[in-house]
Amino acid sequence: MFSTFWALQIFTAKLGFNAGAVVLPFQLMLVLSAMLTLAILLLPRSGAELGSLFKRQPGIFWQLFLANGIQAGVGTGLSIIGIALTEAINAGFLVKLASVSTILFAWLLLKERLTGLKMAVAFTMLLGMYLLTTKGERLLPQTGDLLILGACVCWSLGNVLVRRILKTQAVSADAVTMQKPVSSLPVYAILVGLSIAYPGKLGSLQPVLQCCTFSPTSLPYALASGICLALAWIYLYRTLRLASASYMTLMSMVTPILVSVLALVFLGERLVWIQVGGAGLILLSGVLVYLSDVVNG
Repeated sequence: MFSTFWALQIFTAKLGFNAGAVVLPFQLMLVLSAMLTLAILLLPRSGAELGSLFKRQPGIFWQLFLANGIQAGVGTGLSIIGIALTEAINAGFLVKLASVSTILFAWLLLKERLTGLKMAVAFTMLLGMYLLTTKGERLLPQTGDLLILGACVCWSLGNVLVRRILKTQAVSADAVTMQKPVSSLPVYAILVGLSIAYPGKLGSLQPVLQCCTFSPTSLPYALASGICLALAWIYLYRTLRLASASYMTLMSMVTPILVSVLALVFLGERLVWIQVGGAGLILLSGVLVYLSDVVNG
């Protein structure tokens, strides 16, 4: 379910941008939609726990808030901007690069073993990313692709920090999830402030970071994308409680496949053969991550 809702979030966001949505107002509506969804689904059961955590363990509360701000605020913010600037298929596959950055941060922060197989995974995935985004025609990926790669780093860092905290603290997955949209609001406030304070000085990002017009026609897409994002967050942590990390890695490969099918059918996007090869390498690396965890688990 996590992979399905993540794919739908990417797809609905791209539909909104194709319909003319401006990124910053779209992001704000998306976050508010996610916040309302989580409030309806989780607040009755987990609101008291989150309030108790704030009162009794404020240090842990703010550590989780910072980790969620990196993951849900900076990470999601960069990914939404990246989706606006690249094709949906690219976005669907590039989000899997979080596997590479997770391996790195787990090694640095959680002292997990960095095996030769994991290093091979990282190299294979990075090669696939390069072929997918450059089509073999240029040296560097486009701006949108690079922003999604930055989002992957933030997702991995935030999630690893949350994992490190939860290894020593008894906090439910739903309580952590409820923090996510709230912790992202300061990030969007900073982006809006930069857009207002420095108009015309954001270079190639200026067209997508202009503020503050919102077209009513993009509202359904923002609401749908926010709902899908909230459900993806919920199922991410709930699934990790029931399934192994290796199983999650393998099943999350559904996300780029589903995004690609939707983009090919409904958005008219196309892939050249070198991109197909790059996408295949990314999928292969996901299987290698699974095998790596199984061998060492």
